[in-house]
Amino acid sequence: MKNIYLKIGVILLLFVMIFTLTGCASNNNQTTQENQNEESASQEVQTVKLNDELEGTCGFAQEVQDKQYKIVALKEDGTTFDITGLGTIEYETLDYSNGKIYLQNETNFYEIDLTKGNGNYEVNEIFSYNLQKPTHYKNMGVYDGKVYFVADQENLVSYDLETGETKNVVDAEEIFGMYLNKENGKIYYTERSPQNYLREYDIETGEIKTIDSAESESRGSYGTYYYNVSLCPGNTSEALIYSKEEGAGNNRRTNNYIYKVGTGEKIKIDDLYLSGTYVEGKLYYCAEASEEPYPYHLLKVLENGSTTTIMEEQENSFIDFFDLGNGKIQTVMNWGQDVSTYGEQAYLIDKETLEVEETDKRLELVYLIQEADNKITQATESQGKE
Repeated sequence: MKNIYLKIGVILLLFVMIFTLTGCASNNNQTTQENQNEESASQEVQTVKLNDELEGTCGFAQEVQDKQYKIVALKEDGTTFDITGLGTIEYETLDYSNGKIYLQNETNFYEIDLTKGNGNYEVNEIFSYNLQKPTHYKNMGVYDGKVYFVADQENLVSYDLETGETKNVVDAEEIFGMYLNKENGKIYYTERSPQNYLREYDIETGEIKTIDSAESESRGSYGTYYYNVSLCPGNTSEALIYSKEEGAGNNRRTNNYIYKVGTGEKIKIDDLYLSGTYVEGKLYYCAEASEEPYPYHLLKVLENGSTTTIMEEQENSFIDFFDLGNGKIQTVMNWGQDVSTYGEQAYLIDKETLEVEETDKRLELVYLIQEADNKITQATESQGKE
């Protein structure tokens, strides 16, 4: 009889344990689902919703037509959508952040709100900066609510879009060029003080790191000659392209390098490099065919140390390499000795097949929306809620 009661007790205990475990699992599943729903709702709030006609947009650019200019949205299917109409204003910088396009023309900075208007967008001036030595070669980047730019080739400046505060974040004797990498929150620039450096500025910590530097040589009574380091156009979140003047026997030679941001690896470009961009592990670039005084030019692709020529020798050179976000790279062939003889033709390079075709559109100041743009928005929203 005792054995029967014992067995009944064990069975009841098992039922209680099963019920308890099932209940806990159910509660855990419910809690997990609630957390996921809250997280999903939070992300939906934090992600900027652009106007309906901008669906499928992967980036923005300035389009050039017969010396007139307009701002367009780039679609993933290769089409474009006009943000502004054609006009005479040629913007010198373009960036995107938190649902707005940011532009610069001379000393003035502008924004276009892409969450309002729906087909009727306004270009609004947001601030001006008194540049004592304005040049056409300007650089600008927007990160976490601040506009960063180089002022008078001396200071790296930030402008707070919310408070209107202007601040020098880097003071140097001379700064030439900058690139803001939103993926890692760092600004890369070249500095002369008096020796030339390629620097990295960490926006969050303020730490400055030297990536590379050039040499100097004494020229007796003529003083000291400082070798040059320059940040080239065509930089991406993957890699920087920069040039460095180096000694070669009794002479000097300008070499070009790829600096991989993620690993810190420096790769020398063993070619007569002129211009290009590094995208998804490939360098698309223009190179001189020889070292003659008036050489022809080649269109090439470098991948894993192997070079492919995708257009044979041309009398004219190629400039402005841009990833368009639709599987194509744009480059522009230009020619002419002055304004009266100047001409150009845009080409598209297929990233998969490396085939080259002419295109009737000429885009510049291309900016592709990055994963970091949403991350910055989410971080800003979270800070606001706290």
